[in-house]
Amino acid sequence: KQWYQRRVRAHGKNQSESSIPRFPANSDIEDILNKKTQISVSDSKKVGVFGLPSHDLDSYLTSAIRQCDDLLLQLEDAEDTVKVVDEIVKEIVSLSDACSFLAQSTSDRRDEARNVLRQAEKYLASLNKNPAILAALKNTVKDLSSWEQLDVETRRVVLMLLLDFKNNGLDLPEEKHKEVEMLSNQISATGVDFVRGSTKPVSLPIEECPEALLSLPFTGDEIVLQDWCDSNPVDSIREHAWVNYFRYDAKQEQHLHSILDKRQKLAVSTGYTNYAERALQGTMAGSPAVVREFLTELHQQIRPVARDEVYELEKWKFQGSKFWINRGHAKVNEVVVFPWDTNFLEEQMKKAWIKSESRGHASLPDFLSVGTVIEQIGVWIEDTYGARLVAERPLDGELWSPDVIKLAVEHETEGLLGFVYLDFYSGDKRKSPPCHHVIRSGTQKTIPISVIECNYTPSNGYRPPHLNINTLEKLFEELGAAVHSMLSRTRYYQTSSSFLSPDTKLISKYLMRNLARNPTLLYHVMKHHTRTRVLPRVGPRSVTAMTNAMNQIQAHRVEYQLLYSALDQTLHTEWPFSDGRSSTEIFAQHVETFTHLPYIEDTAPHLRFNPLFTQGGHCYSHLWCQAIANIIYQELFAIDPFSRHAGEYFREHFLKHGASRNPREMVEYLTGTKLTPDRLASAICTPIETSQNYGQGFTTDGTKGGPQWWHREIATPDSALLARLADTHPHLVDRNGQLKVPPKLNKKAEQVKDEPSFKKIKGSAKSP
Repeated sequence: KQWYQRRVRAHGKNQSESSIPRFPANSDIEDILNKKTQISVSDSKKVGVFGLPSHDLDSYLTSAIRQCDDLLLQLEDAEDTVKVVDEIVKEIVSLSDACSFLAQSTSDRRDEARNVLRQAEKYLASLNKNPAILAALKNTVKDLSSWEQLDVETRRVVLMLLLDFKNNGLDLPEEKHKEVEMLSNQISATGVDFVRGSTKPVSLPIEECPEALLSLPFTGDEIVLQDWCDSNPVDSIREHAWVNYFRYDAKQEQHLHSILDKRQKLAVSTGYTNYAERALQGTMAGSPAVVREFLTELHQQIRPVARDEVYELEKWKFQGSKFWINRGHAKVNEVVVFPWDTNFLEEQMKKAWIKSESRGHASLPDFLSVGTVIEQIGVWIEDTYGARLVAERPLDGELWSPDVIKLAVEHETEGLLGFVYLDFYSGDKRKSPPCHHVIRSGTQKTIPISVIECNYTPSNGYRPPHLNINTLEKLFEELGAAVHSMLSRTRYYQTSSSFLSPDTKLISKYLMRNLARNPTLLYHVMKHHTRTRVLPRVGPRSVTAMTNAMNQIQAHRVEYQLLYSALDQTLHTEWPFSDGRSSTEIFAQHVETFTHLPYIEDTAPHLRFNPLFTQGGHCYSHLWCQAIANIIYQELFAIDPFSRHAGEYFREHFLKHGASRNPREMVEYLTGTKLTPDRLASAICTPIETSQNYGQGFTTDGTKGGPQWWHREIATPDSALLARLADTHPHLVDRNGQLKVPPKLNKKAEQVKDEPSFKKIKGSAKSP
């Protein structure tokens, strides 16, 4: 009955089922996003962007700073200090986050936002130099009776503030403190140059261009490479574009070496051995030794799996050619696939897989319109967390672009949870991926505000914008981050989800990516955009083909993440090297160690990898969070992604706490798993090996029918897993503690055709 109700909500009911009521909560979101209807601005007084009281950002900042200065005069004990500092952080950080987003967007208020952002950051930096705050916090830690009177969350905020003061050198002598401040400013200035150089296009004079690149568009007497043409079908164009785009740049390497030198001096000045040790304070990993052990274990487990995937890429590149027929006589170590081939071959393999496995379903993209996907994800959010998405009319002046859509998140019992702004068609044609911006975090006293920014092409009036499997995964990831922000409810602003450590913050994003690959959920998300009542459904075979395509060449991508994570740790723990090696030499050595592809001479791709600055010491976080998300997914959502019990359990023990608890303790209690390096590495490798063997599907025998409710890996669970299922999924365990067998659908009443039949109708000259 529950599955049937979800089916009715997600796909509508047939005309013969009109007696069953539908749930019309999200009926307008699809039309709004697909640009079939427009939302008018509400008739109210003019407000500032994001609903700020003032339209003038500069005057609003001045008023906020005046109020914060008044609060600083009220410092008495530690608890009051935490409350005052938290109030200041809430006011200034939320404004700076809004200005940071506007400074990067296409808003006409970009210059104003940048000026206000600089003033807000300067004021926040002054708090790190306030001796009164530091003295109040230190006295509390020293006084045992005062410390015991504080609750767990307040203690955590005190320790976080003391760590910030230590890293900024406030407890050092005046001369040392000035040195730390100078090094921090120099690192920031050099980092801006490094990031700017990492995205700088490459200009090649036509007379010096390789012949293969002369077919590309050119400006004047130059060919400008904005990227390395990874989607170009011509091998020679991809090769020369990759080599020239990632060519060694001495100036860029000088910027990187300067950052590494100053970071090492900064770490030593603040009492650490190296910068990685300083960066990992307060994270789930805790120390460079734990990160190194995790990366080493992952490298050992993923290497044989990645080798098989590279072999598949080789077969695909030379399939049917004489070279491949004589491959057995080639040299064992002969290189066949190069770095400029992998992205193109991977996309071609995915397309061919979907085309062959879905029996050439030509209209498959019609089931992934942007509006339909958002609406059906809203249905999943309601089933899992009890919250629904509702389109709202914006206030006058609230939006920065007329194409922005405002959604309210309403809980069935708690009321309004927050607001999400969808900036999908702002007109910016940059090739930036979808991203999630937190404007204001959620606490017990504040309503969170988030923005999801994409660069989709607007509807042309006949066909709404559609997604492919890559953009679908990205959209799921950003919505996962937004859901985490909406459901987080902490006492202090400084313990909200925005202040999570980097190796915890990305868990929700990777969990949603796993859900995007779940065939049961994807089956409900894929709905045709042209019908309202009687809706055609995509066949289960096509959905399985899409999920299997998403799982292709995963180990190779993990290897490249592993490469840059290990490089990041090496540069921030061992720099400067005793033998005088440069970062390019270290990168070449890591390529040979961690990947199956060769290092190309006179190139330095790591100089265009700006996370070496923006995420210095934290690049491992993506793999770490991916492992934890895989564990949570298998424990809670793999069996039934629509389970309300799993959603409430996940929210109660993880989402709502933000950074108010120890992240490792939260995850270990949630999953019942000790987070050892071996367990984390196997959590990444095991699903990849499983998908290589047989992938995910709807039925074990390949027959037609409704979606399968359970994952194959836990079709015969052990007693420990059954005990956990009884807590998280009580509807799946019977009174005897055994896993219930899902009811089979009545094929006569609920038969779902896999694909349309193309057999001729008797007496008709044409096929249907």
